[in-house]
Amino acid sequence: MKDELLHPDEALRLVLEAGREAFGAEGGRATELVPLAEALGRYLPRAVVATMDQPPFDKSAMDGFAVGLQPDDPRVEEAGREWRVAGTIAAGRAASLTSGSGAIKAEGSAAGAGGDTGPTDQVFRVMTGAPLPPGTGFVQRVEYTDMVDPSGATVVFTRPESSDNIIRRGENLRAGQTLIGPRRLGPADIGNLASSGIARVEAARRPIVGILSTGDELEAAGNPLGQASIYDSNGPQLSAQVESIGARALFYGIVRDEEEALRLALSRALGECDVVLLSGGVSMGDFDYVPRALEGLGVHRIFHKIAMRPGKPTWFGKRDDKAVFGLPGNPVSTFVNFEVFIAPHLAARMGIEWRPSVVSVPLGTPLARRATDRAEYLPVRLARETEGGPTLVLPLDYHGSSMLSVLAEAEGLVRLEIGVARREKGEMIDVRLLRP
Repeated sequence: MKDELLHPDEALRLVLEAGREAFGAEGGRATELVPLAEALGRYLPRAVVATMDQPPFDKSAMDGFAVGLQPDDPRVEEAGREWRVAGTIAAGRAASLTSGSGAIKAEGSAAGAGGDTGPTDQVFRVMTGAPLPPGTGFVQRVEYTDMVDPSGATVVFTRPESSDNIIRRGENLRAGQTLIGPRRLGPADIGNLASSGIARVEAARRPIVGILSTGDELEAAGNPLGQASIYDSNGPQLSAQVESIGARALFYGIVRDEEEALRLALSRALGECDVVLLSGGVSMGDFDYVPRALEGLGVHRIFHKIAMRPGKPTWFGKRDDKAVFGLPGNPVSTFVNFEVFIAPHLAARMGIEWRPSVVSVPLGTPLARRATDRAEYLPVRLARETEGGPTLVLPLDYHGSSMLSVLAEAEGLVRLEIGVARREKGEMIDVRLLRP
Protein backbone atom coordinates (compact mmCIF):
# COMPACT_ATOMS: atom_id res chain seq x y z
CA MET A 1 0.00 0.00 0.00
CA LYS A 2 1.36 3.38 -0.99
CA ASP A 3 1.97 6.06 1.63
CA GLU A 4 -0.67 8.77 1.53
CA LEU A 5 0.80 12.09 0.45
CA LEU A 6 0.52 14.87 3.00
CA HIS A 7 -1.17 18.09 1.89
CA PRO A 8 1.40 20.93 1.81
CA ASP A 9 -0.73 23.09 4.12
CA GLU A 10 -0.69 20.34 6.74
CA ALA A 11 3.05 19.91 6.26
CA LEU A 12 3.50 23.66 6.84
CA ARG A 13 1.41 23.45 10.00
CA LEU A 14 3.66 20.72 11.35
CA VAL A 15 6.94 22.52 10.61
CA LEU A 16 5.59 25.76 12.12
CA GLU A 17 4.48 23.89 15.23
CA ALA A 18 7.96 22.42 15.59
CA GLY A 19 9.54 25.87 15.19
CA ARG A 20 7.31 27.46 17.83
CA GLU A 21 7.97 24.61 20.26
CA ALA A 22 11.72 25.00 19.77
CA PHE A 23 11.56 28.76 20.47
CA GLY A 24 9.53 28.20 23.64
CA ALA A 25 11.76 25.40 24.86
CA GLU A 26 14.89 27.58 24.73
CA GLY A 27 13.64 29.81 27.55
CA GLY A 28 16.32 32.36 28.44
CA ARG A 29 18.52 31.18 25.55
CA ALA A 30 15.91 32.17 22.97
CA THR A 31 17.00 35.82 22.93
CA GLU A 32 20.13 37.90 23.39
CA LEU A 33 20.89 41.61 23.79
CA VAL A 34 22.21 43.03 20.53
CA PRO A 35 23.77 46.49 20.04
CA LEU A 36 21.58 48.63 17.82
CA ALA A 37 24.41 48.99 15.29
CA GLU A 38 24.31 45.19 14.79
CA ALA A 39 20.53 44.70 14.92
CA LEU A 40 19.63 45.16 11.24
CA GLY A 41 18.01 41.97 9.96
CA ARG A 42 17.61 40.47 13.43
CA TYR A 43 14.26 39.17 14.66
CA LEU A 44 12.37 40.97 17.41
CA PRO A 45 10.11 38.36 19.05
CA ARG A 46 8.46 40.81 21.46
CA ALA A 47 7.17 44.35 21.09
CA VAL A 48 9.29 47.29 22.23
CA VAL A 49 7.47 50.20 23.90
CA ALA A 50 8.40 53.85 23.56
CA THR A 51 10.40 55.15 26.50
CA MET A 52 9.52 58.80 25.86
CA ASP A 53 7.07 61.06 24.06
CA GLN A 54 7.81 61.68 20.39
CA PRO A 55 8.57 64.47 19.95
CA PRO A 56 9.58 65.12 23.58
CA PHE A 57 8.55 68.79 23.39
CA ASP A 58 6.44 71.14 21.27
CA LYS A 59 8.57 72.04 18.27
CA SER A 60 8.35 74.17 15.17
CA ALA A 61 7.43 72.45 11.92
CA MET A 62 9.22 75.12 9.86
CA ASP A 63 11.41 78.20 9.95
CA GLY A 64 9.40 81.20 11.13
CA PHE A 65 8.28 83.19 14.16
CA ALA A 66 6.69 81.84 17.36
CA VAL A 67 3.65 83.90 18.30
CA GLY A 68 1.87 83.96 21.68
CA LEU A 69 -1.62 84.18 20.08
CA GLN A 70 -3.83 81.77 18.19
CA PRO A 71 -3.72 82.08 14.38
CA ASP A 72 -7.38 83.15 14.24
CA ASP A 73 -6.97 85.91 16.86
CA PRO A 74 -8.12 89.24 15.30
CA ARG A 75 -4.98 90.97 16.55
CA VAL A 76 -2.86 88.74 14.30
CA GLU A 77 -4.47 90.14 11.16
CA GLU A 78 -4.34 93.81 12.08
CA ALA A 79 -3.10 95.62 8.99
CA GLY A 80 0.48 96.73 9.27
CA ARG A 81 0.92 95.31 12.75
CA GLU A 82 4.60 95.20 13.66
CA TRP A 83 6.03 92.38 15.80
CA ARG A 84 9.17 92.83 17.86
CA VAL A 85 11.65 89.97 17.37
CA ALA A 86 12.88 89.31 20.90
CA GLY A 87 15.40 86.61 20.03
CA THR A 88 16.16 83.49 18.06
CA ILE A 89 15.69 79.86 19.06
CA ALA A 90 17.64 77.29 17.07
CA ALA A 91 17.18 73.53 17.12
CA GLY A 92 18.79 72.17 20.26
CA ARG A 93 18.18 75.34 22.31
CA ALA A 94 15.78 75.28 25.27
CA ALA A 95 12.88 77.73 25.63
CA SER A 96 10.99 79.04 28.69
CA LEU A 97 8.48 81.63 29.90
CA THR A 98 9.66 85.06 30.95
CA SER A 99 9.06 85.22 34.70
CA GLY A 100 5.92 87.08 35.70
CA SER A 101 4.90 88.61 32.39
CA GLY A 102 3.66 85.68 30.30
CA ALA A 103 5.82 86.76 27.38
CA ILE A 104 7.58 84.00 25.43
CA LYS A 105 11.35 83.97 25.71
CA ALA A 106 14.29 81.71 24.87
CA GLU A 107 16.74 80.82 27.61
CA GLY A 108 19.92 82.81 27.20
CA SER A 109 18.26 85.39 24.90
CA ALA A 110 18.01 89.08 25.61
CA ALA A 111 14.49 90.50 25.71
CA GLY A 112 15.57 93.34 23.47
CA ALA A 113 15.34 97.10 23.90
CA GLY A 114 12.30 98.45 25.66
CA GLY A 115 11.81 95.54 28.09
CA ASP A 116 8.95 92.99 28.06
CA THR A 117 5.73 94.05 26.40
CA GLY A 118 3.99 90.65 26.59
CA PRO A 119 3.11 88.05 23.98
CA THR A 120 0.78 90.28 21.95
CA ASP A 121 3.59 92.13 20.22
CA GLN A 122 6.62 89.94 20.86
CA VAL A 123 7.72 87.00 18.73
CA PHE A 124 10.75 84.74 18.57
CA ARG A 125 12.46 83.68 15.40
CA VAL A 126 12.49 79.84 15.42
CA MET A 127 14.15 77.26 13.21
CA THR A 128 12.65 74.01 12.01
CA GLY A 129 12.76 71.50 14.87
CA ALA A 130 13.41 74.14 17.51
CA PRO A 131 11.58 73.85 20.85
CA LEU A 132 8.82 76.43 21.29
CA PRO A 133 8.36 78.65 24.31
CA PRO A 134 5.32 77.68 26.40
CA GLY A 135 2.40 79.84 25.39
CA THR A 136 3.19 79.71 21.68
CA GLY A 137 -0.09 79.64 19.76
CA PHE A 138 1.32 79.22 16.28
CA VAL A 139 4.39 79.69 14.10
CA GLN A 140 4.23 82.23 11.28
CA ARG A 141 6.34 80.80 8.48
CA VAL A 142 9.16 83.02 7.30
CA GLU A 143 7.83 83.03 3.72
CA TYR A 144 4.72 84.90 4.97
CA THR A 145 6.68 87.77 6.58
CA ASP A 146 8.64 90.89 5.71
CA MET A 147 11.30 92.58 7.80
CA VAL A 148 10.52 96.18 8.69
CA ASP A 149 14.15 97.20 9.21
CA PRO A 150 17.48 95.80 7.98
CA SER A 151 18.49 94.72 11.49
CA GLY A 152 15.66 92.17 11.62
CA ALA A 153 14.38 93.50 14.93
CA THR A 154 10.81 94.03 13.66
CA VAL A 155 8.65 91.95 11.33
CA VAL A 156 5.19 92.18 9.73
CA PHE A 157 3.01 89.27 8.57
CA THR A 158 2.04 89.30 4.89
CA ARG A 159 -0.36 86.33 4.78
CA PRO A 160 -2.49 84.52 7.36
CA GLU A 161 -1.62 80.98 8.44
CA SER A 162 -4.18 78.19 8.05
CA SER A 163 -2.59 75.97 10.73
CA ASP A 164 -0.42 76.38 13.80
CA ASN A 165 2.72 74.81 12.21
CA ILE A 166 3.55 73.14 15.50
CA ILE A 167 4.39 69.49 16.12
CA ARG A 168 3.02 68.93 19.61
CA ARG A 169 4.72 66.86 22.31
CA GLY A 170 3.68 63.20 21.94
CA GLU A 171 1.88 63.89 18.66
CA ASN A 172 3.71 61.06 16.91
CA LEU A 173 3.94 58.63 19.83
CA ARG A 174 3.35 58.60 23.58
CA ALA A 175 5.65 56.99 26.13
CA GLY A 176 4.38 53.48 26.85
CA GLN A 177 2.83 52.96 23.41
CA THR A 178 4.16 50.21 21.15
CA LEU A 179 7.17 51.53 19.28
CA ILE A 180 7.86 48.41 17.19
CA GLY A 181 5.93 45.15 17.15
CA PRO A 182 7.44 41.69 16.62
CA ARG A 183 9.17 41.63 13.24
CA ARG A 184 12.46 41.37 11.40
CA LEU A 185 14.21 44.68 11.90
CA GLY A 186 14.66 46.94 8.89
CA PRO A 187 16.41 50.31 8.51
CA ALA A 188 13.32 52.31 9.56
CA ASP A 189 13.01 50.17 12.70
CA ILE A 190 16.61 50.96 13.63
CA GLY A 191 15.82 54.66 13.28
CA ASN A 192 12.72 54.37 15.47
CA LEU A 193 14.61 52.53 18.19
CA ALA A 194 17.38 55.12 18.14
CA SER A 195 14.84 57.96 18.36
CA SER A 196 13.66 56.53 21.67
CA GLY A 197 17.22 56.30 23.02
CA ILE A 198 17.32 52.49 22.83
CA ALA A 199 20.93 51.36 22.38
CA ARG A 200 20.39 47.57 22.61
CA VAL A 201 17.48 45.33 21.68
CA GLU A 202 16.44 41.87 22.83
CA ALA A 203 16.65 39.94 19.57
CA ALA A 204 16.07 36.27 18.91
CA ARG A 205 19.17 34.11 18.86
CA ARG A 206 20.06 33.17 15.29
CA PRO A 207 19.57 29.43 14.75
CA ILE A 208 22.55 27.55 13.35
CA VAL A 209 21.58 25.64 10.22
CA GLY A 210 23.79 22.81 9.00
CA ILE A 211 23.70 22.07 5.26
CA LEU A 212 24.81 18.86 3.55
CA SER A 213 24.74 18.06 -0.17
CA THR A 214 24.63 14.33 -0.91
CA GLY A 215 25.53 12.44 -4.07
CA ASP A 216 28.47 10.79 -5.83
CA GLU A 217 27.74 12.89 -8.92
CA LEU A 218 28.41 16.22 -7.18
CA GLU A 219 31.52 18.34 -7.45
CA ALA A 220 32.28 21.67 -5.77
CA ALA A 221 32.41 24.75 -7.99
CA GLY A 222 35.96 25.59 -9.01
CA ASN A 223 37.09 21.95 -9.24
CA PRO A 224 37.49 20.04 -12.51
CA LEU A 225 34.25 18.36 -13.55
CA GLY A 226 34.23 14.60 -14.19
CA GLN A 227 32.54 13.03 -17.17
CA ALA A 228 29.45 11.99 -15.19
CA SER A 229 29.51 14.81 -12.64
CA ILE A 230 27.61 18.04 -12.06
CA TYR A 231 28.44 21.01 -9.89
CA ASP A 232 26.74 21.23 -6.52
CA SER A 233 24.32 24.17 -6.56
CA ASN A 234 22.12 23.15 -3.63
CA GLY A 235 24.76 23.68 -0.95
CA PRO A 236 25.64 27.26 -1.95
CA GLN A 237 21.98 28.06 -2.72
CA LEU A 238 20.69 26.80 0.62
CA SER A 239 23.51 28.55 2.46
CA ALA A 240 22.54 31.82 0.79
CA GLN A 241 18.85 31.30 1.57
CA VAL A 242 19.63 30.59 5.22
CA GLU A 243 21.76 33.72 5.58
CA SER A 244 19.20 35.84 3.74
CA ILE A 245 16.51 34.79 6.21
CA GLY A 246 18.64 35.90 9.15
CA ALA A 247 19.87 32.50 10.42
CA ARG A 248 23.47 31.22 10.41
CA ALA A 249 24.55 28.77 7.72
CA LEU A 250 27.18 26.10 8.35
CA PHE A 251 28.00 24.16 5.17
CA TYR A 252 29.41 20.65 5.74
CA GLY A 253 30.23 20.08 2.10
CA ILE A 254 29.42 17.20 -0.20
CA VAL A 255 28.76 13.76 1.31
CA ARG A 256 29.20 10.74 -0.94
CA ASP A 257 26.60 7.98 -1.31
CA GLU A 258 28.05 5.82 1.44
CA GLU A 259 25.87 5.04 4.42
CA GLU A 260 28.63 5.31 7.03
CA ALA A 261 29.95 8.59 5.61
CA LEU A 262 26.43 10.00 5.67
CA ARG A 263 25.85 8.81 9.22
CA LEU A 264 29.06 10.44 10.46
CA ALA A 265 28.32 13.75 8.71
CA LEU A 266 24.76 13.80 10.04
CA SER A 267 25.90 12.95 13.57
CA ARG A 268 28.32 15.87 13.55
CA ALA A 269 25.73 18.29 12.11
CA LEU A 270 23.11 17.25 14.65
CA GLY A 271 25.58 17.85 17.45
CA GLU A 272 26.52 21.34 16.27
CA CYS A 273 23.32 22.76 14.74
CA ASP A 274 19.72 23.56 15.55
CA VAL A 275 18.41 22.64 12.09
CA VAL A 276 19.93 20.33 9.48
CA LEU A 277 19.17 20.53 5.75
CA LEU A 278 20.12 17.74 3.37
CA SER A 279 19.62 17.77 -0.37
CA GLY A 280 19.37 14.51 -2.25
CA GLY A 281 19.04 10.93 -1.05
CA VAL A 282 15.43 11.09 0.18
CA SER A 283 13.67 9.28 -2.67
CA MET A 284 13.41 5.51 -3.18
CA GLY A 285 16.63 4.77 -5.10
CA ASP A 286 19.14 2.08 -4.13
CA PHE A 287 21.55 4.72 -2.77
CA ASP A 288 19.04 6.94 -0.94
CA TYR A 289 20.29 6.34 2.59
CA VAL A 290 19.08 9.55 4.25
CA PRO A 291 15.85 8.36 5.91
CA ARG A 292 17.50 5.23 7.31
CA ALA A 293 20.54 7.14 8.56
CA LEU A 294 18.39 9.78 10.26
CA GLU A 295 16.20 7.28 12.03
CA GLY A 296 19.33 5.42 13.16
CA LEU A 297 20.52 8.65 14.81
CA GLY A 298 17.29 9.02 16.76
CA VAL A 299 15.59 11.56 14.49
CA HIS A 300 11.86 10.89 14.65
CA ARG A 301 10.11 11.15 11.30
CA ILE A 302 7.17 13.59 11.22
CA PHE A 303 6.39 13.15 7.54
CA HIS A 304 7.87 11.87 4.30
CA LYS A 305 6.33 12.81 0.94
CA ILE A 306 4.07 15.78 0.24
CA ALA A 307 1.32 16.25 -2.31
CA MET A 308 3.33 19.04 -3.90
CA ARG A 309 5.21 19.63 -7.13
CA PRO A 310 8.14 20.16 -6.98
CA GLY A 311 9.15 18.59 -3.69
CA LYS A 312 7.14 15.38 -3.31
CA PRO A 313 9.90 13.30 -1.55
CA THR A 314 10.49 15.89 1.21
CA TRP A 315 11.35 14.37 4.59
CA PHE A 316 10.92 16.15 7.93
CA GLY A 317 11.80 14.95 11.41
CA LYS A 318 12.87 15.99 14.91
CA ARG A 319 15.30 14.94 17.62
CA ASP A 320 14.41 16.78 20.80
CA ASP A 321 14.32 20.47 19.72
CA LYS A 322 16.44 19.91 16.61
CA ALA A 323 14.79 19.69 13.21
CA VAL A 324 15.92 17.95 10.02
CA PHE A 325 14.68 18.57 6.49
CA GLY A 326 15.57 16.02 3.83
CA LEU A 327 15.08 17.73 0.47
CA PRO A 328 14.97 16.39 -3.08
CA GLY A 329 18.17 16.79 -5.06
CA ASN A 330 16.72 18.79 -7.94
CA PRO A 331 17.65 22.44 -7.29
CA VAL A 332 14.26 24.04 -8.03
CA SER A 333 12.67 21.58 -5.58
CA THR A 334 15.22 22.54 -2.96
CA PHE A 335 14.69 26.25 -3.56
CA VAL A 336 10.88 26.03 -3.41
CA ASN A 337 10.95 23.81 -0.32
CA PHE A 338 13.04 26.40 1.49
CA GLU A 339 10.64 29.20 0.54
CA VAL A 340 7.50 27.28 1.49
CA PHE A 341 8.59 25.33 4.58
CA ILE A 342 12.08 26.10 5.90
CA ALA A 343 11.91 29.91 5.93
CA PRO A 344 8.67 29.84 7.97
CA HIS A 345 10.17 27.24 10.32
CA LEU A 346 13.31 29.30 10.95
CA ALA A 347 11.24 32.44 11.55
CA ALA A 348 9.09 30.51 14.05
CA ARG A 349 12.30 29.44 15.82
CA MET A 350 13.02 33.15 16.21
CA GLY A 351 9.56 33.94 17.60
CA ILE A 352 8.07 35.46 14.43
CA GLU A 353 5.16 34.46 12.20
CA TRP A 354 6.49 34.30 8.65
CA ARG A 355 4.50 36.32 6.11
CA PRO A 356 5.73 35.97 2.54
CA SER A 357 5.22 38.94 0.22
CA VAL A 358 2.16 38.14 -1.90
CA VAL A 359 0.47 40.29 -4.54
CA SER A 360 -2.67 39.55 -6.54
CA VAL A 361 -2.13 40.18 -10.25
CA PRO A 362 -4.12 39.27 -13.42
CA LEU A 363 -2.81 36.48 -15.62
CA GLY A 364 -1.41 37.68 -18.92
CA THR A 365 -1.86 34.27 -20.60
CA PRO A 366 -3.79 31.10 -19.72
CA LEU A 367 -2.03 28.77 -17.31
CA ALA A 368 -2.64 25.05 -17.82
CA ARG A 369 -1.22 21.72 -16.67
CA ARG A 370 -1.98 18.04 -17.13
CA ALA A 371 -1.53 16.37 -13.74
CA THR A 372 -3.67 17.85 -10.97
CA ASP A 373 -3.00 15.35 -8.17
CA ARG A 374 -0.66 17.73 -6.33
CA ALA A 375 -0.45 21.41 -5.47
CA GLU A 376 2.08 22.91 -7.84
CA TYR A 377 4.37 25.93 -7.58
CA LEU A 378 5.29 27.46 -10.92
CA PRO A 379 7.85 30.22 -11.61
CA VAL A 380 6.52 33.43 -13.16
CA ARG A 381 7.60 36.93 -14.04
CA LEU A 382 5.70 40.22 -13.87
CA ALA A 383 5.44 42.38 -16.97
CA ARG A 384 3.34 44.97 -18.81
CA GLU A 385 1.95 44.34 -22.31
CA THR A 386 2.00 48.05 -23.06
CA GLU A 387 3.80 51.01 -21.53
CA GLY A 388 1.68 52.31 -18.67
CA GLY A 389 -0.60 49.28 -18.85
CA PRO A 390 -1.43 46.96 -15.94
CA THR A 391 1.12 44.56 -14.50
CA LEU A 392 0.43 40.99 -15.60
CA VAL A 393 1.61 37.54 -14.51
CA LEU A 394 3.44 35.64 -17.25
CA PRO A 395 4.43 31.98 -16.74
CA LEU A 396 8.04 31.16 -17.61
CA ASP A 397 9.20 28.42 -19.96
CA TYR A 398 9.77 25.71 -17.36
CA HIS A 399 10.66 22.07 -17.98
CA GLY A 400 10.90 20.64 -14.48
CA SER A 401 12.65 20.93 -11.16
CA SER A 402 16.17 20.32 -12.50
CA MET A 403 15.93 23.57 -14.53
CA LEU A 404 17.67 25.88 -12.07
CA SER A 405 18.24 28.53 -14.75
CA VAL A 406 14.53 29.42 -14.64
CA LEU A 407 15.04 30.96 -11.19
CA ALA A 408 17.40 33.57 -12.66
CA GLU A 409 14.38 35.09 -14.43
CA ALA A 410 11.65 34.22 -11.95
CA GLU A 411 10.19 37.08 -9.91
CA GLY A 412 7.64 34.96 -8.08
CA LEU A 413 5.83 31.66 -7.68
CA VAL A 414 2.17 30.91 -8.28
CA ARG A 415 0.43 27.94 -6.71
CA LEU A 416 -2.12 25.80 -8.52
CA GLU A 417 -4.26 23.90 -6.05
CA ILE A 418 -4.97 20.17 -6.14
CA GLY A 419 -7.63 19.46 -8.78
CA VAL A 420 -7.09 22.74 -10.66
CA ALA A 421 -6.00 22.14 -14.26
CA ARG A 422 -6.32 25.62 -15.74
CA ARG A 423 -6.47 29.32 -14.91
CA GLU A 424 -7.69 31.71 -17.57
CA LYS A 425 -6.18 34.91 -18.94
CA GLY A 426 -7.35 37.90 -16.92
CA GLU A 427 -8.03 35.90 -13.74
CA MET A 428 -6.51 37.34 -10.60
CA ILE A 429 -3.86 35.05 -9.17
CA ASP A 430 -1.67 35.33 -6.07
CA VAL A 431 2.07 35.69 -6.72
CA ARG A 432 4.53 34.84 -3.97
CA LEU A 433 7.32 37.32 -4.62
CA LEU A 434 10.92 36.09 -4.66
CA ARG A 435 12.75 39.40 -5.12
CA PRO A 436 12.61 42.72 -3.22
